[in-house]
Amino acid sequence: MNYKKLMDTAMLAGEVMMKSGAETYRVEDTMHRILRSANVQKTEAFAITTGIFATLDDPAIDSITMIRRISERGINLNNISQVNQISRDYCDGRLTLDEAYDSLKGIRQHEYKHWFVNLNIVLLIGSFALVLGGSLLDMALSAIVGIVLITAMEFEKRYIFSSFIKNVLSSTCIAIVAVGLHQVYPAAHQDIITIAGMIPMVPGTAITNAIRDTLQGDYMSGGAKALEAFVIAASIAIGVAFGLLLLGGIQL
Repeated sequence: MNYKKLMDTAMLAGEVMMKSGAETYRVEDTMHRILRSANVQKTEAFAITTGIFATLDDPAIDSITMIRRISERGINLNNISQVNQISRDYCDGRLTLDEAYDSLKGIRQHEYKHWFVNLNIVLLIGSFALVLGGSLLDMALSAIVGIVLITAMEFEKRYIFSSFIKNVLSSTCIAIVAVGLHQVYPAAHQDIITIAGMIPMVPGTAITNAIRDTLQGDYMSGGAKALEAFVIAASIAIGVAFGLLLLGGIQL
């Protein structure tokens, strides 16, 4: 067996899953299942929010250890599902090692067209304005906020900003536009427009994964993801407060 290829396959599977927002215990379990197919004496897989580690060890081979840094994370449930299926097919013998590796390499990080994702962000924000009890005017103005949010996100991609700064800038733009639209259209609900604009930024998956990892006994990853969710929420709150202060939306 090509043990180096096996390690590359397990690491690639873990990397794709971690970058796609999978729970830590799920990443470790998938990597373990792939590595155990080698029937060596010792296999280890360890994952945290910012990195994955794996080891193969046996008296008959030279020990192999790999480390991979995870610097980008997002949400892509389809990628997680594909990796799970590839892992099952390989472990059940329906795929060879080379086929499994090639299948993992073929998983696309972005399943949908860029314009389609942006369109759905605008529709999501507009729809939430109605869910929150807003009027059709609030829905239309929230869609404008969505366009501004997308523009801000595109601007941020061109520069090297930390995720904290990106969230502060994006939420500041949301608050400024919401206040400005309310001043032009007094009948609009500023609070509904602002909250609807923040919906795509809310760290719901991070909170869910933090709880699931904690319940699985993985307190390090659970705590890290809980802290990540708190930082995201805090950055959004800071940005909105700053935007409201700039245009007099709130008074100190």
